[in-house]
Amino acid sequence: SARNVRKKKYQEEQKQGGIFRNLLDSLRFRGKKMGAVLGLVDTKLTPFQKKKLLHEFTVFFDLNKDGKLEWKDFDMAREKICEMSGWKPGTDKFIQTHELFVTIWRKLQDEGDENNDGLITAEEWLRMWQKFNEQCLKQASKADEVSYERKLPDWLEKYIRYKFDLFDRTGDGYLDCDEFEYVLGDFGVPARDARSAFLMISQNNEKKVDFEYYKDLCTDYFRSNDPSALGNFITGKLVFSDK
Repeated sequence: SARNVRKKKYQEEQKQGGIFRNLLDSLRFRGKKMGAVLGLVDTKLTPFQKKKLLHEFTVFFDLNKDGKLEWKDFDMAREKICEMSGWKPGTDKFIQTHELFVTIWRKLQDEGDENNDGLITAEEWLRMWQKFNEQCLKQASKADEVSYERKLPDWLEKYIRYKFDLFDRTGDGYLDCDEFEYVLGDFGVPARDARSAFLMISQNNEKKVDFEYYKDLCTDYFRSNDPSALGNFITGKLVFSDK
């Protein structure tokens, strides 16, 4: 019938359109990857990305505030989380936390300590992220389950797990506003800012903040250049101004 003919024609058009769209996507992907190899695609960190990364470096990594990262900073972070959580020396949690921070520091040092002096400066920190951006794009494949824009370094995956567990004071697998405010307050973030930030990332308490969602937010923070991404607020900082 005429109806069946039209239906068959529509299906053929849809099929051809799908093939065409897939071909275009493939060409765009290959073009962007080749552009990175030839230096035609800009993989440099934007000023906005640098501000976020330097804020994390200064507030949450450089705990002794001397402008550089060293094992001392990570040992202080380990002591902080154990003290806040009531984990005594010799307990399983205390030992696991120590091992975690040793692993994070070693991996971070391997990737960021350019001159092998046992320190990571703010400049080395930014260059490490710059190299990671370039590496992700050059090694990207269409078959990757995670797009190159969403990939994270191995050490950061472990760090995100630590941060989530630090926030999750009750151990119920979810973060709430009181937990968020309490932990960020220990890093000098004003309570009002912490609460405002949590309302944004939780979409006015409509969205449950479990580990997978928190990891997505962290990925936004560390990799995205989108000023409207909700992950920009995970540190409690509300504005990354030019000042």
